[in-house]
Amino acid sequence: MKIWLQSGSALTADDTATYGRLYEQSMARRLEAVARPGVTVETYGIDGTPHGKDRYHASFHVVTTLMIKSALRAKKEGFDAVAVINTFDHGYYEMREVIDLPLAFISESAMYLACQLAPSFGFVTHNQAMLLHISELAKRYGVADRMATGAHLGMTYADFPKMYDDPPPFIDQFSAAARDVISRGAASILVAGNPMNMFLIDQGVRDIDGVPIIDCCAAVVKTAEMLVDLDRLGIHRGKTGLFTAPPPDERTKLQAMFE
Repeated sequence: MKIWLQSGSALTADDTATYGRLYEQSMARRLEAVARPGVTVETYGIDGTPHGKDRYHASFHVVTTLMIKSALRAKKEGFDAVAVINTFDHGYYEMREVIDLPLAFISESAMYLACQLAPSFGFVTHNQAMLLHISELAKRYGVADRMATGAHLGMTYADFPKMYDDPPPFIDQFSAAARDVISRGAASILVAGNPMNMFLIDQGVRDIDGVPIIDCCAAVVKTAEMLVDLDRLGIHRGKTGLFTAPPPDERTKLQAMFE
């Protein structure tokens, strides 16, 4: 089984995203541990990291387009599923129209897993805009009543390399925010964006006062594995309603717009 892991950043290909190399190295270590034997997971970025991709709707539009352009290669290159690791779950509907493979999205996968592992969950995000959008996603996925009010760290992408230079202050900052979320009823913690999640894994921070931190990246990879298994058993995603699948000739025309 091969899983195409699609990021919403350019990763090391973008010199302006200074956290890219640290993040990719962290991801590689984690994926080796997460993926089951016989499963290959390869991470792909986009052509440039748009300004404000973690804050602005205009940037979201560009990110979605670039992610679709990248992930369209997955089926041609022999992959069995696409797993999106952009916290905002960009392309949630669009990708289903143009990519005829099992699809998993990081925030949806993490929220559903959290609901199986604990009676409630709450997010700690790296900025306020991300926290607001996560709250909207919880409504879309029907789990808002299981989600405690979250907290954010007031960070930017420029802070991510600094975390590795001096981890303790960032761990303390996260821990304080997580305790606030726990005090509001969260029985598990989810972390967004994924670079912060990877940092905490690298530092061995897996719970706060006994409340587990659920690895969002592991959640989406394991969800993708499961969806491929189900697909091979003849259990496929629905193709009506908001998941309506275009006829093959229409899909080809839609795909051509991203070439």
